[in-house]
Amino acid sequence: MTQETPANVNSEPPRTQAERTALAHSSMIEAAIELLNTAGIQGTTLVAIGETAGYSRGLATHHFGSKAGLFREVLKRVSAAWNEELTRKLDGKTGLKAITTAIESHLAHALRHPEYIRAQNILWGAAMDPSSEFKPNVAEFMSIQRESVAAWVRGGQALGEIHQDINARRVAEQYYGGLIGITSQWLVSPDFDLAAAYEDFKNNLVRLLSTTATEERK
Repeated sequence: MTQETPANVNSEPPRTQAERTALAHSSMIEAAIELLNTAGIQGTTLVAIGETAGYSRGLATHHFGSKAGLFREVLKRVSAAWNEELTRKLDGKTGLKAITTAIESHLAHALRHPEYIRAQNILWGAAMDPSSEFKPNVAEFMSIQRESVAAWVRGGQALGEIHQDINARRVAEQYYGGLIGITSQWLVSPDFDLAAAYEDFKNNLVRLLSTTATEERK
């Protein structure tokens, strides 16, 4: 006697409407990142995004409302990817260990997701336009990142490994400016040695901040 196999035993259950909506939203953000990397900001239209993601021409407009709304979501996506990775790597570290871990992790992140770094830098550049509607999102992200770095510096000062007369906020500004400058040069210069630039940046910053390095130079 032949035993019947229950229907759909190996098939996945159908997605709910909420799951389909979330999938479409995520797919279109990834399509926008792809287009920013290949077609630039002018070519990243709502119509092109919908088509690239395999949806109707008007769905991107329905989800994001405008290009500014879309770009805000792209910035959230690429920023969240980095923040989640950094939080795992830091695991409660502070001071010089947090700073060196963050620099090393950012290099690994840039090499693993160059498309995220390029999309982010393109949108940061566009945020300098006086008419940019997503400039506040960029400013908020940068402010949060600077405050994190400043907190690491203060943590190192509390441990006695970073000079007490160091201005944590100023160091954070220089730190973040350094990372932006390094990745910007890499994105436009095919022969730019990204790993060497990160290594020098890390070592120079440690020498600048570290009380131990200062004593060794005397």
